Amino acid sequence: MKNESAEFLMANYDYVIFDFDGTVVDTGEGILKSLQYSFKEMGREVPDLDDLKKFIGPPIYYSYTTFYGVSEEEVGMYITKYRERYKVKGIYECALYDGMLQLLDALKAKGIKLGIASSKPQHLIYSVADYLKITDKFDAIVGVKIDDSNHSSKTQLVLDAMAEMGATDKSKVLMVGDRLFDIDGAAGAGVDSCGAIWGYGSEEEFREHNATYIAYKTTDVYDLAINNAQ
Repeated sequence: MKNESAEFLMANYDYVIFDFDGTVVDTGEGILKSLQYSFKEMGREVPDLDDLKKFIGPPIYYSYTTFYGVSEEEVGMYITKYRERYKVKGIYECALYDGMLQLLDALKAKGIKLGIASSKPQHLIYSVADYLKITDKFDAIVGVKIDDSNHSSKTQLVLDAMAEMGATDKSKVLMVGDRLFDIDGAAGAGVDSCGAIWGYGSEEEFREHNATYIAYKTTDVYDLAINNAQ
């Protein structure tokens, strides 16, 4: 890890790619309540909200099958029930993290291209971004293009975002996310990573997965990107 403090040095990025849920937008309330709805509708004991927080970050298919033992045969029905509520109500139970709008505007003002690489279905990313009026802040928005349960790795999503943004120099790309999947995805794509403490991950998680940096507040990401910019 290059630096664990908020005092970042010798960093300059032309492209900043963000995870979405838990990084740009706190979508937790809508996601967690919709997950509870899916368990209730499927006749299962309903987990409490805190326990369900592990869902935020990984692909939803992975979370159902890995954390709650949902079978391959039934996972599609759980996801259908989850989206039944989320698309109608949960999608609006969200808010930008404090300082995020200012961060996006400040980075764009410096000429830095911004992207999203998320395991969320792409049309839902657009729906939330449109609702919060931030769609035009991004040069690329990449999510799951096919609305199914098993999909691209985080590494591939990062690479796809880079391609859309025209990022060919990997040393100029920074991936910002709040879970180990974002850090591992950045490593797989060959770019630097920054763990966002304000989301659903932890400092320990970021250290274990060798995050290049840890950001404790949104302004840390700005410092990373423009420190040496002319």
